[in-house]
Amino acid sequence: MLDDFKAFETRMMYDLVKNFFSNHPFLYWTMLSAATIALLVLIFLNQSKVNRFPPYGYMLSVLVALVAIDILTLMIPMMVLYLIVLGNVLVRTNRERIVFVTCIYAATFHLLQLGTYVHSFYLARIISETFLFVWISWISLQVRRSFIELKKTKKKNVYLLNKLREAQQSLHEYHAEIEETYRRDYLTGLYNLGGFQEQMIRTLSRCSQNQSYHVICIDLTDFKQVNMKHGMEYGDELLVMLARQLKKNLPPHVQLARYDGDQFAIGLMGDQKALCHGLNLIDQVMKGLKEEQGLPNYCLGTASYPKEANSAAELIRLAEERLSIEQQRLRDKEDECRRHLEKLSAVGQLAAGLAHEIRNPLTSIRGFVQISAAESDAVKKWESIILPEIDRINDLLKQFLKLSESRPAKFAYFDLDQLIRDVFSLLQPRAFLMGHELKLYPPISRVMIEADPEQLKQVLINLVQNGLESLTEKGRVEIHWREMRDRVIIRVKDTGVGIRPEHYERIFEPFFTTKGEGTGMGLSICQRIISDHGGHIHVTSPPGRGTVFHIHLPIRQSKENKTKSFPVKKMMEPSFKRLMTK
Repeated sequence: MLDDFKAFETRMMYDLVKNFFSNHPFLYWTMLSAATIALLVLIFLNQSKVNRFPPYGYMLSVLVALVAIDILTLMIPMMVLYLIVLGNVLVRTNRERIVFVTCIYAATFHLLQLGTYVHSFYLARIISETFLFVWISWISLQVRRSFIELKKTKKKNVYLLNKLREAQQSLHEYHAEIEETYRRDYLTGLYNLGGFQEQMIRTLSRCSQNQSYHVICIDLTDFKQVNMKHGMEYGDELLVMLARQLKKNLPPHVQLARYDGDQFAIGLMGDQKALCHGLNLIDQVMKGLKEEQGLPNYCLGTASYPKEANSAAELIRLAEERLSIEQQRLRDKEDECRRHLEKLSAVGQLAAGLAHEIRNPLTSIRGFVQISAAESDAVKKWESIILPEIDRINDLLKQFLKLSESRPAKFAYFDLDQLIRDVFSLLQPRAFLMGHELKLYPPISRVMIEADPEQLKQVLINLVQNGLESLTEKGRVEIHWREMRDRVIIRVKDTGVGIRPEHYERIFEPFFTTKGEGTGMGLSICQRIISDHGGHIHVTSPPGRGTVFHIHLPIRQSKENKTKSFPVKKMMEPSFKRLMTK
């Protein structure tokens, strides 16, 4: 041991530190503590903060703290500390700086040893210690590579986890979208019956004891006839438009559904007042679409929770039952109307035969009256009374014949604007003499239509004349027309007293009139002409706001309509003649 100790030779730096330690012990320990703390802080510093150092700044800062500790600790071996600190610095340093940092640390360690003490085998020790520095550098390089690979793997795993979460979220959204699509009607986007029931169950589960929920089932009663007459595409457009208008006009919290083709279900929360308000809104939507698009008639059934039903299934079942009752009532009413029309048809055919048989004798009677009046003064004084009455009967018979005998329609493609202006020119003087105003409201662009111009002119003249005759004071009759998709809509509007509600259903019946004069055949003939053209006509008359006749006509006639003919039929004439000869 003594020989080993003597193998060391102290140098000037050792003496300086020893003397400083002896003379200033407090300052010495303060400096040593500060250097130790600085080294520990630098070693355990976060990597993000290490990256903020300038190039080689972190390495030099650690080296300065390490050198300060090495100088202040005199003869204490520092090799292990150097290697540990070198390994830490190399792991945190760029790969390009590893050789440089290793050389700096090794050189600094050996220079401090030379300034402090010298061993007799110092050269061999330098070689072995340099080998240790190189070995530590190699180990640090492998650790750094492993750390980088681990970091890449971690980042890749995080990326894969994020992608997995995104895929799971997309799958969840896709699954929810499929479920929502399954609940929706393909045409209108409203809920189907299954989706509507789910929404009802959720809503009823949130209902408190003092809250009510109402279901309204709507059925378009004549929708099959619309599809048969105008085609499936037109029917689909009507359904989409109805769904859009219901969604637009009803409150946002209302639940809407379409099922069984032409039936709709509506669910709403609220008291009886809210139900009445909802029914009024539905009626307004239906009336608006009937005026604009000729939407068919409808019926509805309602049910309320918890007053009338205790579950969603029972609520729908009850509303469906009431809808079925209403549908049956309408079917019975239609059957009754059909039987009534059949009777009227028979009467009309009888009247046609009767009219033909009466017209010939009337002509003879009129001639004999004129001859007798020329020969006899006694007959002459009655001529002015008899002849007008014969003419009146003859005019009445002509009206009967117009209703029962119609000529085939002669379809042509013409300018509707010009035809309406011709009607205006024809009737404007009469309106002026009556003290009324006749106004036209043409569309922006010209409207062309395929129809029988003479028959259509007859309809418009009849409607305008009726409007003028309904005005008691100075009033106005308006004609509006426009093109909408594949149809033309004509409205004849007056500011008269309107039509009583009890007369709505009979307004187009033959022989029905609300005036003190006339035959009551005009509107019936108008309805037949419009129907022969593949269109329809209906009337609206809000109380005190006049009357509006709505005419819907196709722009182009169907092949079936073009090939259809309306021959003169006198089915009752033979039997009537046999009756007359008996």
